[in-house]
Amino acid sequence: MIRTLIQDVLLAMLLGVAAVIMFILPSVNPAAKDDPAQLPGNLVASIAWPAGPIDVDLWVQQGDDLAVGYSNKSGRVWSLLRDDLGTANDDTPLNYESAFTRGLPDGEYAINVRCFGCAGHVPVPVSVEVRLAEGGVVWRGTVDLLKDKQERTAIRFRMAGGQVVSGSASNVFKQMKRGEG
Repeated sequence: MIRTLIQDVLLAMLLGVAAVIMFILPSVNPAAKDDPAQLPGNLVASIAWPAGPIDVDLWVQQGDDLAVGYSNKSGRVWSLLRDDLGTANDDTPLNYESAFTRGLPDGEYAINVRCFGCAGHVPVPVSVEVRLAEGGVVWRGTVDLLKDKQERTAIRFRMAGGQVVSGSASNVFKQMKRGEG
């Protein structure tokens, strides 16, 4: 009888521990609710250019915040994921940079490309894409850089309420406000 009582108590304790684990486990490792292929931010700007020892830089800016690029990799809104230097320190032939926003504050957004190290390789066609995580492509096109150190605006546009303001897109170059880098 005592043996049966001990077995019953041990079994009840084991069931209690199993129940606690079942309740705690989902909060320790919650199920992924987001699509893993989803874009990393609210707005993503990407550039790509031909393989080779060519260094093109992506520069992005929102409002009066400092421009984000190779010498200033993060601001209040934008973050640069990687500064691609062409074939320098790179085992792949892909030349690609991208930046993303955290949030979509109202204001003007600018996407520029700069031919930082293109001497002897111009013209350089740079594919540019600006995409909203929710809502698709804002702009896609090619910007031709015609000389070393040239900077061109791919697109400028305004956002209001998380949406691109209709008719606000332009590719007029304006000097970006850059910090000391």
